[in-house]
Amino acid sequence: MSITEEQKQIVKSTASALKENGKEITSIFYKHMFEAHPELLNIFNRTNQKVGTQPLALANTIYYAAENIEHLDVLAPQVALIAHKHRALTVLPEHYPIVGKYLLIAIKEFLGDNGTQEILDAWGAAYGIIAKIFIDAEQELYNELGPDEHDKGFVPLNIVKKETVASGPIVALTLERHDGGKMHTYHPGQYITLRITKDGSFHNRHYSLLEPFDGKTYRVAIKDEVDCDPKGVVSNEIIDNYKVGDTILTSFPAGTFKLVKDVKHHLFVAGGIGITVLSSLILELHKENKANSATLIHCAATQEHAAFADQLKPILSENQYKLFCQGEKLAKDDLQRALTVDSHVYICGSLPFMNKIQDYLAECNHPASQIHIEAFQPSLSILRDAVKDNAKTKSL
Repeated sequence: MSITEEQKQIVKSTASALKENGKEITSIFYKHMFEAHPELLNIFNRTNQKVGTQPLALANTIYYAAENIEHLDVLAPQVALIAHKHRALTVLPEHYPIVGKYLLIAIKEFLGDNGTQEILDAWGAAYGIIAKIFIDAEQELYNELGPDEHDKGFVPLNIVKKETVASGPIVALTLERHDGGKMHTYHPGQYITLRITKDGSFHNRHYSLLEPFDGKTYRVAIKDEVDCDPKGVVSNEIIDNYKVGDTILTSFPAGTFKLVKDVKHHLFVAGGIGITVLSSLILELHKENKANSATLIHCAATQEHAAFADQLKPILSENQYKLFCQGEKLAKDDLQRALTVDSHVYICGSLPFMNKIQDYLAECNHPASQIHIEAFQPSLSILRDAVKDNAKTKSL
């Protein structure tokens, strides 16, 4: 697959149109693709489709690819992040021609008479190059799971423990493999993907692993999402209807979020359930006898909502652990006092929470290269100054 210099310029010239209308184009794409291939709904998180975060994430990916079509290597971090999610959801090479077909259909439909064959050919060539980059990256991740093809999909793990760890409720699951197969290792910051069946369809969701690997179990925390609209399908189904002794389909650990090595100071800022992924990083530092390099700021509704406080307080001093709850508001000055010039900041929580923390850090002139974000929604949907978040078409 190749692309000419002229085609690269055509793709670059459409970047401005993508910034204005990319989410509409990708919403059209998903709508037509799911109509023709409803089986692909089993791969996607349907809630992200309904609320529009998945079309926005794809639109941002396409926009940045168009902007950097002559230097796609600069997209390596985004490619790695998406490739991990695709491997976790069992995206395969044969899915890419389907995506390419309906993406070009969506571009043509949106552009109407302006969608010349020249433009479509340029985008077809660009898509072929980008698809190969993802296919190759994902193949490497599948290869890392070893020769057992069964391990490259979803395998049944047993729920050996289910416990409420905080108000909300927040429920922790401990999972083991009982079919004689391997439990694959992971680094703190990664996630596993759980798949449930509801109303005759598969539903998938990623959950951050809570602590360093013990060699035989995975442990995740799940928050009841009754206050969300739409309500969380996977989380609520697991909390309400799964019990100890049940099996649940799981794909093995994936994800690029992790501790930065050889750092003097790590500042963790968690909003609510965001403590799940950050707690694993803190526990990893403790395991390495480096807990004194960590500071944790956790914002929760009440002390009862502050999951894992009983586990983290014994390894962090009073000066290292600050809990904001019951009306206390985290301000820029609180963040400023916790920062040093060497601080690497790790943020996880709701989108408004993470945006506010990033605003504070910008006001503190903290380097963007030392800020690391883990989002519970598609990560490329939260980029700032990217594709506009508006579309009239609903993908589901």
